[in-house]
Amino acid sequence: MKHKTNFWKTIGSIIIIGILCYLGFVLISTLVKYIQLVSPNIIAATIAGLVTVVGYFISRNFERKKIIEQQIREKKLPVYEEFISFLFDVLKRSKIDQPMSAIEMDNFIMDFNKKSIVWLSDSSLKSFIKWKSASIAHYEGHEANIQYLFILEELLLEFRKDIGHSNKGLQKGDLLKLFVNDMDKYLE
Repeated sequence: MKHKTNFWKTIGSIIIIGILCYLGFVLISTLVKYIQLVSPNIIAATIAGLVTVVGYFISRNFERKKIIEQQIREKKLPVYEEFISFLFDVLKRSKIDQPMSAIEMDNFIMDFNKKSIVWLSDSSLKSFIKWKSASIAHYEGHEANIQYLFILEELLLEFRKDIGHSNKGLQKGDLLKLFVNDMDKYLE
C-alpha cells in the first residue's frame, strides 16, 4: 500500500515539474517574441537604467557599511588606547620599583572586561582572553617571562589589525622591542 502511494506521488511530481517547465518555456518564448518587436534603443535605455539603479543601491549599501565600520572603529580606539596606557603604566611603575597593586590591576581588568565584550573583535577578544590567562600564570610564576611577552605581542598585533593596520612587514618580536631593549637575544 505504501509502495503504491510513493509511486503516485512520484508520478504526480513529475507531471507538475513537466507543467512548470512547459509554462516557463512559453513565458520565455513569449517574452523573447515581444522583445524582438521593441526598438533596440528602448532595450538599451532600459538596460542602462537598470544598471544605473542597481549600481546606485549597491554603492549606497557599501557606503553605509563603511560609515558604520568607521563609527565602530572610533569607539574601539579609546578602548585600545586605554589598554596601551595601562600596559605602559605597569611597565613604568615596574622600572621605578613601585609596582601596580593587585587591586589596581583587578579593577582595570574588570573594567576592561566589560568593554572588551562590546568593542573587541572576535579575534582580539580571543587574544585578550589568552593574554589574561597567561598574565595570571605569569604572575603566579607558572610561565616563562618571554612566552608571556610573545602572547602580549599577539594581543597588540590583533588590536592593530582590528583598527585597520595590516601589520605587514612586522615580525615576531618587533613590537616587543618597544618594551624590551635586548629583545634580539630572545629571538635567537
